[in-house]
Amino acid sequence: MTRTSDEKLLERIVPDLLTYLKQGHINEGFIEEKLKYDGIKTVQDLETIFKIHFVLKDKVVKFLKDLPERVRRIKTECVKRTITRKGEVRGKIDWKRTTTKQITDKTIFVCQNPSKNYDVPENLVLKKLLSVIYKVLDNELTEPLEEDYEWLGDLKGEKDLVNSLKNIYKRNVHVNRIKDPKEYNVSERDISRAENSRKQLYREAAELLIKYRKLMRGDYVEEDIDELLKETLIIPDKTSTLFELYSIFQLIKKSKEDFQLKKIDKGHKEIAIFEKDEHEIFVYHDSTGSKKMSFFESLEGLREGNSDIEFLERYRKATVEHADLIKNLLDRNDPSFYSGRPDILIEYYEDTDLTKLMIGEVKYSTSEQTFSQGLKELVQYLYFAQEKGKYLLDVEEGESDLEGLLVVDKKEYLEEDKLEENKIMDDSLPFKIEIYDTEDLKGV
Repeated sequence: MTRTSDEKLLERIVPDLLTYLKQGHINEGFIEEKLKYDGIKTVQDLETIFKIHFVLKDKVVKFLKDLPERVRRIKTECVKRTITRKGEVRGKIDWKRTTTKQITDKTIFVCQNPSKNYDVPENLVLKKLLSVIYKVLDNELTEPLEEDYEWLGDLKGEKDLVNSLKNIYKRNVHVNRIKDPKEYNVSERDISRAENSRKQLYREAAELLIKYRKLMRGDYVEEDIDELLKETLIIPDKTSTLFELYSIFQLIKKSKEDFQLKKIDKGHKEIAIFEKDEHEIFVYHDSTGSKKMSFFESLEGLREGNSDIEFLERYRKATVEHADLIKNLLDRNDPSFYSGRPDILIEYYEDTDLTKLMIGEVKYSTSEQTFSQGLKELVQYLYFAQEKGKYLLDVEEGESDLEGLLVVDKKEYLEEDKLEENKIMDDSLPFKIEIYDTEDLKGV
């Protein structure tokens, strides 16, 4: 059996990733930690992806190529400035005002000096667009442009063009005379003026700025962003990480039922939080969950008493003696004989009381042996899970449910009649276990 390819996994992940990032429903720190971007150091949110996508558009690149020639003939308005000078004349004398001033001082002259105004609506639109493009080129795309990545499209191999744009924005005598975009907001009226300009430079600038604003509002063709995410930016460190991400997204859908996803701030341990009235669900990845939870067993507990079962007694002694030898020989003290971090942890609360704990183990494998190992790890998590120092299997019935989830890529080696809709409901077990593979999760 061959494993599901990362291309297929990405195909299924990207729509969910777009939705969660757009709505702020997935911890961005989790996304940044699990995925890397080919040549881009940080992608903090969907807005950054949109900006990169915009600058790489064919029409934007063509606009940049045409800019050096066009920018020499940008529009200005001639305005008359009135200046009062003492003892000298510069420009055309305004005799009416000068005569009035000279009643008290015959050396004063009021002159009119014509000057050029660059802050016309068309230029405000142009400079706003250039500032957007410049910032992306100078921040997010600096390293990719140096490395000349394939996904740069028409910007690949265009270092001279990019440097030309940067030079125009920072040093061009005409562009510099237009006020800084930080000092103004481009109005719809300004854009309308640019759209109806006789100069193609301004008509295109207005068209591109309108497209950029739509993109920032989330008005985009999803296929375009899908392509950028799948084929250019997102590269998993390893496919097993991608498979864990896929599993988590699908299980989030399964877990939430009619709950609402909360917006989540960066820095939280949770990757997602759901709420409904006084009920909350917290989803964790590769974590021991909230401070209430623990998957840790102290070695000191093995030093107490003897086991009634001989082979367990021998195992106990061997574990303790190994720890003592390591301490004496390497001066290294390991206080635990068991410590775990589940791949997935989903905590259900009503008010502040834990009502259910779902523990998940994810194995990107089609192997029976890996399945066996994953099941063993899952069962250990279930037996050792503690809330506030108390084993969850020891709590009174009805206080909190305990459920295990094992996700593998493919499970054709399992006989269907031994599973009832992916569930193991053996009466001899103190918990329920569900087993899913990639195909099962597609239907969640």
